[in-house]
Amino acid sequence: MTAPILFVIPTFNRAPDLPRTIRAIAAQDWPKEAIAVLVVDNSSTDNTAEVVAGLAATLPIRLDYHRKAPEGPSIARNAGLARAPEDGYCAFVDSDVELDPGWTRATVTAMEADPQLALVAGPLVFGHNRALLNCYGGALSPLGLAWDLEEGSPVSAADAPRDALWLNSSAILARTKPVRATGGFDARFFYAYEEPDLCLRLALEGWRCRLVPDAVAIHHVGSDIGRSHADFVFHHVKNRLRMGLKCFSAGTLAWWIPVATAHALLDAVLHVPKRTRLRGFVWNLRNLPDTLRARAAVQARRTVPHGQAFRLMETRWFPPTRLGGLRRRPVEGIVVGNVADDRAAR
Repeated sequence: MTAPILFVIPTFNRAPDLPRTIRAIAAQDWPKEAIAVLVVDNSSTDNTAEVVAGLAATLPIRLDYHRKAPEGPSIARNAGLARAPEDGYCAFVDSDVELDPGWTRATVTAMEADPQLALVAGPLVFGHNRALLNCYGGALSPLGLAWDLEEGSPVSAADAPRDALWLNSSAILARTKPVRATGGFDARFFYAYEEPDLCLRLALEGWRCRLVPDAVAIHHVGSDIGRSHADFVFHHVKNRLRMGLKCFSAGTLAWWIPVATAHALLDAVLHVPKRTRLRGFVWNLRNLPDTLRARAAVQARRTVPHGQAFRLMETRWFPPTRLGGLRRRPVEGIVVGNVADDRAAR
């Protein structure tokens, strides 16, 4: 029996990009009757609804549209996860991503070959230069800093299957049951660290994340980058700290809390926007009771020790290349300028 898959596309004001994303899903090497697509619209102000309706009338797959409050991609993905087939799969695909026709078959094949896999993804390549990787998995340092692996490397770096501590949700296949059981994406994470947080919680329950080289996805991001918007700096700081407080073992927290606190405060002193970085730290103090309740729920579901769950954690404490306040790290073909951050309240 062919596994049913719900493709969930969170979006905000991406009407021009949606036809490319949705048509690529409809063109997957997978039975059309087993494919359903749900566009979760975070209150777009463009013609997203009309674009989806037009595609639904012409494509040979089921295509639905759900409009919701602008609460961010995490809650949008959870809205789709709630509708995914219990014994099937849920694929999360961003609205600026184009899947290679073999993406679905490659990810499902890997999933069905290994019952302990919860998430599967593949090489995410740049749309402006498909010979370069945007990422092939994600890294996490002992300090809790996350970054994309192989960013800017040639696609040949994604030459073999391998496990990763976390996967980029731009294009990812999820086994519905365990991801739903662990609570999906943290609803308090508007943006940033939602993938490492989910993958750490799954790892604590004995699940694994896998990368397969044949599951290629193309990320159509702009080739011009500017500085990261202050709102997203805030979310990076607050979510990184909340993730560690929820997921790390009590023994780890004994040293991690003072070290992470010192890092957060020093970061707020040395790097702009200073008040925004400090606000991310203060948010965790004000919301500590909620975070501790979330921690209790996470730790109650733990089935493996910290060392086993986080065996793929990096030994280095900082990314090999700092963002330096930019929207993303510059690689070949990407120029740094004054382009506004292309993310918005979505």
